[in-house]
Amino acid sequence: MKKMLVLSVAALAMCVGPAATAKTKMVSISFDHACDGMDIILDTTAHTALETGNGCDQGAHFGAGTIGEIKGRGKVITFGVNLYGKGGGAYQYIFVISYPLVTGSTWSNFYTTDGKTLTRDFVGTYTVTGAAARSTKGLRSSTERAR
Repeated sequence: MKKMLVLSVAALAMCVGPAATAKTKMVSISFDHACDGMDIILDTTAHTALETGNGCDQGAHFGAGTIGEIKGRGKVITFGVNLYGKGGGAYQYIFVISYPLVTGSTWSNFYTTDGKTLTRDFVGTYTVTGAAARSTKGLRSSTERAR
């Protein structure tokens, strides 16, 4: 019985080991010249990221993505973003954010409405902020055109 218990504990430790060592952190960015940005949770162990909108898009969208390299662009986070909470049910967005997250780095977004064609919408730079941007300052959202 003790041997079975020891083996069970060892198997459990192997299953939860990687999760226990995952390195996660939260970073907020705001898109320069726009009223929104993203609150991003990075998991550098799994090379994944989660995001929710901030600023004028707080609570309006969420997404999941991976950290990797794109030929000719370098290391980025690529997010698939759901805008359903913003009334953007017909649009599926892809955001490409330069990584590591450093003020002055670039972002771009693309959208499709049919799953067959992809259109680039915006390109810009972003600022890493200590907290989510909350002021709209009369600026438009990074997805304003598509609404």
